[in-house]
Amino acid sequence: MSETNAESSGEIHRIAQIPSLLTSSARELFDAFGENIIRLQAHGSVETTNRTAIDDLRQYGVSREQQTNQRLSIEYEQLHGESGPVNPLTSDACKRILSELDAVLDTDRISVDPDLTVTSMLIRITDERLQEVTPAQSAEFDLLFVADPAEPPLREPTKRLNARQGLYSELGFNITNLNLRSVIETEAKYHQQSDGQYLSWGGPDDIRPRTPDRLAIRINDHVLPDTYGMLKPYRVTDDSVLEVAESNLDDIADRTVHTGDTASQGEE
Repeated sequence: MSETNAESSGEIHRIAQIPSLLTSSARELFDAFGENIIRLQAHGSVETTNRTAIDDLRQYGVSREQQTNQRLSIEYEQLHGESGPVNPLTSDACKRILSELDAVLDTDRISVDPDLTVTSMLIRITDERLQEVTPAQSAEFDLLFVADPAEPPLREPTKRLNARQGLYSELGFNITNLNLRSVIETEAKYHQQSDGQYLSWGGPDDIRPRTPDRLAIRINDHVLPDTYGMLKPYRVTDDSVLEVAESNLDDIADRTVHTGDTASQGEE
């Protein structure tokens, strides 16, 4: 975490860079992380209405409506046997889940593929580049992401990045970002050598995130997908409020211009 003079008055703001994913699409996260996902929570629903006229009362304009609500949720946790994971999210497993998603939630009302909104995700990453910038004794880490409402400066970029999936205009998703909450070395956790936690943040209400710059940068560069990954700069203002440092977001506008070239410009 670095410190910088934020205003000419000499007021000091603490800047914390939080790795973040500007999507909550289960389809996109399956594609990006696959078997690295060891825990995931997601949900989705669709409501359909069937309206039919009652023959005997048709001349009086009497009709009957029946509403059906279909819901699908995932509460996934990777299980281990003697030879390793017994239920990894392989490419085949992801295709089977998405096939069920299509069968349950696809309707004529939407023109995009049905999807689930991810509320939390834990991934396991082995990368010596992360080890190099931490006191870790091994290169395997668990990274926990949790969905938070996108801050005002990031609502439009998030919408543009997800425009082709219709997450907000057609599927009714809330506009959220998956923010990194913790990075824990698995070796330390399992052998109780220490807590092994090298990044920690309690979410938008936590005004003292512990997020070393070098670790955050390497996660953004080497773990997060280019399309959706970013470093979200937060600062603590003089009244102890954590907020996105909007002046540090200039690059996100350039990125969304390219990724949104083929997207619908009118989507919400």
